[in-house]
Amino acid sequence: MAAHKPVEWVQAVITRFDEQLPIKVGHQNTHTKISTEHNKECLINISKYKFSLVISGLTTILKNVNNMRIFGEASEKNLYLSQLIILDTLEKCLAGQSKDCLRLDETMLVKQLLPEICHFIHTYREGHQHVAELRASASAVLFSLSCNNFNAVFSRISTRLQELTVCLEDNVDVHDIELMQYINVDCSKLKRLLQETVLKFKALKKPTQLAVINSLEKAFWNWVENYPDEFTMLYQRPQADMAEAAEKLFDLVDSFAESAKRKAAVWPLQIILLILCPEITHTISKDTVEDSKANKKLFLDSLRKALAGQGGSKQLMESAAIACVKLCKASTYINWEDHSTIFLLVQSIVMDLKALLFNPAKPFWRGAGSQNADVELMMDCFVSCFRINPHNNQHFKVCLASSSPSTFHFVLVNSLHRIITNSHLDWWPKIDAVYCYSGELRFMFSETLNRVVQSTHAPLRTTPSLTFKGKVTTSLKFKEKTTELDTRSYKCLLLALVKLIHADPKLMLHNPVKQAPEMQSSTAELIIGLVQLVPLTNTTQLSQEAMEALLVLHQPDSIEQWNPDAPIETFWDISSQVLFLICRKLIGQQMVNGTEVLKWFREILICRNKFLLKNKECATMGGGIPICRQAQTKLEVSLYMFLWSPDTEAVMVAMSCFRHLCEEADIRSAADEVSVQSILPNYATFSELASISNMMGTGRSTLQKRVMALLRRIEHPTPGNIEAWEDTYTKWDQATKQILNFPKNKADDGQQEWINMTGFLCALGGVCLQQRSTPGPSTYSPPMGSMSERKHSMISMGPCEISNPISSASCSSSASSETPVSRFVDRLLALLVCGHDRVGLHVRTNVKDLLGLELSPALYPMLFNKLRNSIGKFFDTQGPVPINDTNTQFVEQTIAIMKNLLDNHTEGSSEHLGQASIETMMLNLVRYVRILGNMVHAIQIKTKLCQLVEVMMERRDDLSFCQEMKFRNKMVEYLTDWVMGTSNQAADDDIKCLTRDLDQASMEAVVSLLAGLPLQPEEGDGVELMEAKSQLFLKYFTLFMNLLNDCSEVEDEGQAVGGCKRGMSRRLASLRHCTILAMSNLLNANVDSGLMHSIGLGYHKDLQTRATFMEVLTKILQQGTEFDTLAETVLADRFERLVELVTMMGDQGELPIAMALANVVPGSQWDELARVLVTLFDSRHLLYQLLWNMFSKEVELADSMQTLFRGNSLASKIMTFCFKVYGAAYLQKLLEPLLKGVITTPEHISFEVDSTRLEQGENLEDNQRNLLQITERFFHAIIGSSSEFPPQLRSVCHCLYQATCHSLLNKATVKEKKENKKAVVSQRFPQNSIGAVGSAMFLRFVNPAIVSPYEAGILEKKPIPRIERGLKLMSKILQSIANHVLFTKEEHMRPFNDFVKNNFDSARSFFLDIASDSPPSDSVNHSLSFISDGNVLALHRLLWNNQERIGQYLSSNRSPNQLRRSIMHLTPPKSRPTKAP
Repeated sequence: MAAHKPVEWVQAVITRFDEQLPIKVGHQNTHTKISTEHNKECLINISKYKFSLVISGLTTILKNVNNMRIFGEASEKNLYLSQLIILDTLEKCLAGQSKDCLRLDETMLVKQLLPEICHFIHTYREGHQHVAELRASASAVLFSLSCNNFNAVFSRISTRLQELTVCLEDNVDVHDIELMQYINVDCSKLKRLLQETVLKFKALKKPTQLAVINSLEKAFWNWVENYPDEFTMLYQRPQADMAEAAEKLFDLVDSFAESAKRKAAVWPLQIILLILCPEITHTISKDTVEDSKANKKLFLDSLRKALAGQGGSKQLMESAAIACVKLCKASTYINWEDHSTIFLLVQSIVMDLKALLFNPAKPFWRGAGSQNADVELMMDCFVSCFRINPHNNQHFKVCLASSSPSTFHFVLVNSLHRIITNSHLDWWPKIDAVYCYSGELRFMFSETLNRVVQSTHAPLRTTPSLTFKGKVTTSLKFKEKTTELDTRSYKCLLLALVKLIHADPKLMLHNPVKQAPEMQSSTAELIIGLVQLVPLTNTTQLSQEAMEALLVLHQPDSIEQWNPDAPIETFWDISSQVLFLICRKLIGQQMVNGTEVLKWFREILICRNKFLLKNKECATMGGGIPICRQAQTKLEVSLYMFLWSPDTEAVMVAMSCFRHLCEEADIRSAADEVSVQSILPNYATFSELASISNMMGTGRSTLQKRVMALLRRIEHPTPGNIEAWEDTYTKWDQATKQILNFPKNKADDGQQEWINMTGFLCALGGVCLQQRSTPGPSTYSPPMGSMSERKHSMISMGPCEISNPISSASCSSSASSETPVSRFVDRLLALLVCGHDRVGLHVRTNVKDLLGLELSPALYPMLFNKLRNSIGKFFDTQGPVPINDTNTQFVEQTIAIMKNLLDNHTEGSSEHLGQASIETMMLNLVRYVRILGNMVHAIQIKTKLCQLVEVMMERRDDLSFCQEMKFRNKMVEYLTDWVMGTSNQAADDDIKCLTRDLDQASMEAVVSLLAGLPLQPEEGDGVELMEAKSQLFLKYFTLFMNLLNDCSEVEDEGQAVGGCKRGMSRRLASLRHCTILAMSNLLNANVDSGLMHSIGLGYHKDLQTRATFMEVLTKILQQGTEFDTLAETVLADRFERLVELVTMMGDQGELPIAMALANVVPGSQWDELARVLVTLFDSRHLLYQLLWNMFSKEVELADSMQTLFRGNSLASKIMTFCFKVYGAAYLQKLLEPLLKGVITTPEHISFEVDSTRLEQGENLEDNQRNLLQITERFFHAIIGSSSEFPPQLRSVCHCLYQATCHSLLNKATVKEKKENKKAVVSQRFPQNSIGAVGSAMFLRFVNPAIVSPYEAGILEKKPIPRIERGLKLMSKILQSIANHVLFTKEEHMRPFNDFVKNNFDSARSFFLDIASDSPPSDSVNHSLSFISDGNVLALHRLLWNNQERIGQYLSSNRSPNQLRRSIMHLTPPKSRPTKAP
């Protein structure tokens, strides 16, 4: 279009520009702002080629906008913004105007645009809050217009002058003459203006003459300031025509100034006209001058007298001051080397001028209406004096003094700003000449800041450095009450000071004489003071300037000036305070425009990283102070919380800020040579957040989904994300109450923000839950014992998250339920049934979707348990289940959430889905829905529930089931009841369709449930198991056959019907397919009980029935059905698989099923379990692995060496059983001869050594000697029998020795582990690890046989009490030797301590001999290699009775799903054992 129809295309762009103005579209958001800027740039570029078309279009738009009628503050603001946009576009188009189109466009500009701009400048109503900005913008347009179209503007001025020469009225319109003030004037244009004025000045009325005088003065300064080189050249090469016109006008004006009032009005112009005549100025400086120049000399003399107060009139003195300031200002544009006369003139008046303007005792003041002009005059004087002589600083000190009026301070600060920002002439001095006053300027800033703070009643406390405790300056003189006028003046001064910092930060940072701590403290006070200004809501310009100043101060070069002696340390201290304070405000949402502040904040982060990169070798020096960590936390919190903002731009900016966090972490990790994750744990996720921050065109909803997906991937809890979650939760709680209490009719940003917050809390909640748990090492299993006898497992949730459904209901006081995350989930579940009239549906829908789609997988177990408990309450009460709309709604919402959650394969979901069982919840859902009836809504809920069941079975590998087979059997029983078939006689076709949909969904769910499902009849029905199973198979098989028959009958009926029934036919075909699949799955998993019922169908008289059976048979053959389950050896094969399951070993040597049994079997059955486990594992040559796992766990749980294997733990019972089974023959051979020798001792020989128990005639020393003799005989026999020690027991002792070493080393400190000291055992316990072997061997093996030889089967009859007492005392001595301890408590045993001590080493050698190595498994005689049916049946019974608790244990320990499923597939144990080979 642009090529073929350029005019139409340009017009279309102009129209689009017009339609997207704020006055047309209303309040601008980020996208409309971008679009408007794009349109503006487009028009500016087009104007280079189609200038007339664009300018004409913009002029028309401006005219139309100006003529609009507006009502209300918002519309007025949009009008003002639209006018500014149009004027700015016009100005840029005119500035780029091509020289080729000048003549063509000049007429158009004069006729159209120029009148509009002139009208805009002069007639726009006064008092409007934006009038100054609009006039300045229109003036800029006029300036650009006059650059290339001066003739058009000059013609308008000239024409108006001509008109006024013949006008007889006194009150005339002089607006066109005032255009001189705004146009672009160079030397030649100024001459034309002067010459035109000379021609017509006399004929003008007095008001017009005054307007001309005022306008020409401003035109002169436009020329000087825009073309200073031309003015400088005028003094190098004087122009006669310029001087002639200026002199003529001077004479005309001089003759006009008849009175003092008129002189005061014309003196400023007269001094300018003299300046334009360099030669005349030089001439009149002499003592004698010719008559034609006398009036010029007289003028200068009058000027000096009036300035000195000798003119007789205050008005003349003020005018003289103005004129002299103009003279001084103009002189600064002349090079000192070019001319000297004007500088002599300046020197003659400058002292009097400064004395007049800068007198604190008598401030210069021309009246209430001229305050701004007075300040401007003083500023011109100050700047000019500085440029004339920067070292003459008396007036500088006057303005700087704290006792001077605030106007002097304001003049000083603004003058310095002008000196910095306007220094384009080479001979002008630079600002560094006043760097020496930086301390006073900082003090002024601090004083003024405190003034403003006190007046706003919102103290802005400066935060002193946390590293250098510098004293914050506070002035006592600011404690008196200030007036409102003073407050405004101090705010203006503060704004000027902030602008000054922005212009040149070195002016405030310069501090050459202070020590490093003082310098850091003063810099901190300055910067933190600026930070306090950023969130001031009532001074937008001040806040903006403070932000710009802080940004300049954070440039790398400026940061180095904070404290040159310690730049890195100072940077970390002060910059961290800046981050902390700003982020705290951002978090509290105390900003007027948070998005704009965040954009600025991003620039601060960029500057920080530039500085760190510049100093990357020592980037972390001083970065370990507390404020750095606090700032890092607050920064993370603020960025996290912007992620749920309803403003898309704010979210994108926050995401981009994460990039700079990552960059800082990269720099710091490189400097410290550590991993980046140690500095920023969630580095990877932050990088991903940053990577999608520059994707434009992303919708609000899509962006939030991406954000929440990344939040779910955050793995590591940090103070930042924890605080962000908690702060957001607090705000969410308030917002929820606000929405429910004060709802609005339509969705707004508040509701969108609430939705975003909800999603944020759902997605990030998992990492908060993780932070509050204390997960143990992955290899650390829960303690031994039953659930009631042992400590809670160290897993990532409270005990009620893993308990069975029954016990969990009483677990409401667990720690997890008290966390904010838990309270948040509770609130969400309550909102699922929000019944609010206006926003109820909106709230329910969003909560359901967010819980189902955006919830962190780590919260799945908590959600499952809460849903289970909530639905379980429906069945807690006695009597019927409460059926009401609220409960039904909750059930329906739960079904939708669970389906979304299982359907949505969120990253990480597989890991967490199995941590809590959903069986009870699913069964209760079905039980509730069953009793809803067959209304339309009920049928729809049933259909959804069936679909949920199907999805659940698709994810069964990830889910945890405590009793999977029992659960699935129950679900099949319930869902098959919903299959209606032709029993539904509803007349309504819609209900028929819904019913068919339910049939289809039910059968699809049943198909998934029956896959690999052995039928399990209800227990306790008095029917033999196989018979009950057979009957159950027949029930389902018959139901499926009837359903197939129904499908066939309906299909036959529907063949004659037209297309309206085709949909139903398709449904029936699908239902038939599902039914056949269900029959196949049923028969496949239950061939042993089902084949007898189904085989006859192959010979059925009905051809269709036979075909159906063939389909079923084909399916099960394709599925690979194992018909070998019908073999005679089926039970023996199952027993073999059972043993393989229990003895199965993991990659790390762990025994999951055996350890599960150890943890869940009640203590009363431990003897039986010990026998079964030892027998089974020994038969598979895996006894050592069993002992290793059991002994390691026992040692880990032992508090001390003395308690090791002392209790009745399972490990102790296993050890005792091993000693009994494998050591009986060894003990018989070793102890029988020794014991017989003891029992045959004469009657007079006694072994009693307790003096209180001696009989009459007994001697204590003889008895001690007797006891010592038999003890020595026994001890030496035992330690001398190492060669006879059974190899199985050597394995037991070796395993105990190694497990003790390994487990105790694991309990050592990190330092000890690094040093690899096995002596850590002796450091932890008094004895080393070999002592555990000896202690256990004597305690559990040798001493029981010595003390009770008859019970052990070594002796045929029980020893007499005298001998029993001796054997008992001897066992004590032997145990002390084994324990490596001396007698301390029993006084009568202390005499044996020498014997005990002397045999420590020999006992230790014996223990090391029997425990130092383990014989190869092949060389050991496995006496228990035959497994009796009794042991296998006992194992089967133990597994079956504890099936649910084993499943819970395996789930809590993240065991593979295949293991859990193997346990869940167990069938009940047979009542009659069958022998296995």
